Amino acid sequence: MCGIFGIIQADGPPAELKEQACKGVAQLSHRGPDGWGIYSAPGIALGHSRLSIFDVTGGDQPLNSERCVLVYNGEIYNHYELRRELEAGGAVFRSHCDTEVVLKLYERDGIDCLSKLNGQFAFLLWDKQKKELIVARDRLGMRPLYIWEHQGAVYFSSEMKAFDALFPGERQFNPQHLFEHALLWNTLGSDTVYKNIRSLCSGSVEIYKDSRRTESHRYYEIGQAQHNASKLNFSEAKEAFKEHLARSVELRLRADVPVGAYLSGGIDSSVIAYLTKQQKQEQFRTFSVEFDDAQFDEGEYQRLVSEAINSQHESVSINHQAISDNFLEAVYHCERPLFRTAPIPLYKLSQKVRETDIVVVLTGEGADEILFGYDTFKELKILQNWKDSGNNPAIDQAIKALYPHLDHYADPRKFGLIKMYYEGFLESFDNNFAGLNIRMSNNRAIKNFLNKDLAISSDQEALNHKLSDMLPSNYSDWSLLQKNSFLEIKTLLQGYLLSSQGDRMALGNSIEGRYPFLDHELIDFVFSLQDEHKLNGFSQKHILKEAFKACIPDSVINRPKRPYMAPDIAAFFKGNSLVDSAEELLSPEKIASYGLFDQKQVARFLKKFSKGVPQQVGYRDNMLFIYMLSTQACQHWINTPRILNIDHSRCTVDISE
Repeated sequence: MCGIFGIIQADGPPAELKEQACKGVAQLSHRGPDGWGIYSAPGIALGHSRLSIFDVTGGDQPLNSERCVLVYNGEIYNHYELRRELEAGGAVFRSHCDTEVVLKLYERDGIDCLSKLNGQFAFLLWDKQKKELIVARDRLGMRPLYIWEHQGAVYFSSEMKAFDALFPGERQFNPQHLFEHALLWNTLGSDTVYKNIRSLCSGSVEIYKDSRRTESHRYYEIGQAQHNASKLNFSEAKEAFKEHLARSVELRLRADVPVGAYLSGGIDSSVIAYLTKQQKQEQFRTFSVEFDDAQFDEGEYQRLVSEAINSQHESVSINHQAISDNFLEAVYHCERPLFRTAPIPLYKLSQKVRETDIVVVLTGEGADEILFGYDTFKELKILQNWKDSGNNPAIDQAIKALYPHLDHYADPRKFGLIKMYYEGFLESFDNNFAGLNIRMSNNRAIKNFLNKDLAISSDQEALNHKLSDMLPSNYSDWSLLQKNSFLEIKTLLQGYLLSSQGDRMALGNSIEGRYPFLDHELIDFVFSLQDEHKLNGFSQKHILKEAFKACIPDSVINRPKRPYMAPDIAAFFKGNSLVDSAEELLSPEKIASYGLFDQKQVARFLKKFSKGVPQQVGYRDNMLFIYMLSTQACQHWINTPRILNIDHSRCTVDISE
């Protein structure tokens, strides 16, 4: 995994573009500590910071041929097969890295090469013959790529902090996009929370010529592949699912460096670790987060799985101070507001992994989205039945069974309010966005805390139009749960989990994360399965549990689903006082200076905790606090960017044409 940077400017002086590219790529050294390289020519400059995974000694970039130059971030898992195909057609390779496979495949097939790649990637490819820059991103958006059209040039980067090095303090929040992000935990389409900075959409390719975008299209979208999986009975589907997932793990174990796995204590990561062990056939290393606060800790289950698969297991212990001490650093890497502190333990975990010889880890991200693992899928099932069949005792029992671990769901005195909450969604039950409506309802309170000018600029109708525009043409043919799966992938997974908890927290310590559940062939297969294979009654991820129940300890398979969480607001208080870093960011002076939040609302909110943080803090209060604190932290990094110097001693490639 690596960092890439590029500039295209029709009349840009080559020396100036090269200097900007050097400066930009220097800010990405955490993504690629093994060296960096530069290519420059009239109107174009490309930079690359390398984390060596394949062909450790021979894979330096930019990769230059007579026709093309390529800087590339990611891995192509089927590059062995593609290499053999290209060699059979007469191609001659100079290296063993997957980067050269991408370059030669493009030289043969043009942008049609993208449909043949199985992997996670973002790349910039300069076609010297056509004088065009090809900009592409993987199908699920696992690897980032940002675009900023600024001062007559177009800038590209794996992370926005590279832009800050060139234009300190010029990044600004976009009020409407900040509103979208607050409601959905993500912005829609190519938008980011910042003005004029776009993120290349997943499964997309764009072409630039003379500083102008001349072409843009998608080469992949979820739910468009023709598949006969819907015709399979459960037994057939289960066996096919096992084969798809095992193949996905096999592909993601390909590397020229040691590979390990994360263990959360849940079924998703446990199955991935089990399949890894089956294919490696030797002791391998697993890594986990443990908490000193018992309400968050899953160490018991992590150790149980490790013993069952005979892995060499290590964990990092997290307490409240670790959360508050590393919060600002986590936001530096995330570059966007957070809603909970869950990324921070993962940042500390990748730090732990980096102390070993492991460079690549397999994780369980994506299973909840594709296999109906979130509680919203159960809630939607209840709401649909309620709407179709009317109110009846079975609805009450189903609601009570939603969250058996929450006492108030079983409390007759409180159940009426809970049922009234869900009944409120029936009046505007929308088959298109039903799952998102629940999330937006829970998050809408954030708008009340925004600075009035920002709040006025927030438009729910504009958000609804953008949601409608992102839907594929066959969306209306899908079931309610398929629709929600698509939306969860497009919002929560792509925009938050794969970024804030995935790419950024791993690459912040130069560790590459790989996600077997997000193999596009597996997704196409699973998306077409019957809903009942994924959510059977209230049994979530049913096919996963049934396929691997003989391989994973029963106590892990059958335990109630528990979302990964970490201490939130409690981590930032000592007694009745905020820790220093939080107190400064939320001080009246900083609130006024940054202009993002309403001073009175923030003061009123913090007053609730003037006597300390109670044992139980509600979801909304936790979310509000972390959102405000992290948004302030984002502005802090914009105002005072960390600009790293160019270390010329690490330069391994310097090409000028």
